[in-house]
Amino acid sequence: MVAMKKVRFSGFRKFIKGKGFATALVLSIGAVGISAYVAYNSTLAKLSEPDDPDWEQEAAAVENPQRGVPRASQDNDAEDANSHRGAEKEEEIQTESALGPLIPYDLEPSEEANNFIRPESPKVMPVEGEVITPFSNGELVKSNTLGVWRTHDAVDIAANLGTEVRAIQRGTISEVYTNVMWGICVTIDHGNGVISSYMGLDKDVTVAEGTQVEAGDVIGLIGNTAEAEIADPPSLHLAIRKNDEWIDPIAYIND
Repeated sequence: MVAMKKVRFSGFRKFIKGKGFATALVLSIGAVGISAYVAYNSTLAKLSEPDDPDWEQEAAAVENPQRGVPRASQDNDAEDANSHRGAEKEEEIQTESALGPLIPYDLEPSEEANNFIRPESPKVMPVEGEVITPFSNGELVKSNTLGVWRTHDAVDIAANLGTEVRAIQRGTISEVYTNVMWGICVTIDHGNGVISSYMGLDKDVTVAEGTQVEAGDVIGLIGNTAEAEIADPPSLHLAIRKNDEWIDPIAYIND
């Protein structure tokens, strides 16, 4: 019995040392590799196939969302829609060009006011002539008529008697009155705190209080009613206040 075990163990060692074991090992490794390759290909095939057998029809439906409508018809509809939107945009541009910049509807009232700038109306000289007494800007000048030193808060523009006197700027006639020192006077409110006064006019005034005037409209004629300057040649005594302060009329008109 002991002899038989020794023979079998000796034969197994010879088999391991021989080519039989190497061949069996190679065949086992090859079988494992082939099984892995077949399993890998089977998995890829399942992943590549769509779950829904109608996947081609669904893909066609996505490309052509309107079922039963030819693709060319849909393209035409899209072109018509784009053309309509283009026409609307062009109409908006034309409207904005005609009315000026459009203020967005969602702005607050204060923002709308800040974005709207009222253009200033043009200005003209009330008469054409030489400035014989300029604006003194707070300095004292001697009056030829009164013989005293005082500020001259206006300009005296020489003009012949009966010469037309014109509004320097658009506005509203706020006063037509007679002053003991300055004679017949007309006052125009131009807005923005600007008020112009025309003094020493002839008694035939052509406007009334509340009248709307434009720059260059005739408001009266040169007269000799200003007793404070009766010693000077005929002229228009033009004074302008801005926010209740006297300013240089010539500088304001030429600005």
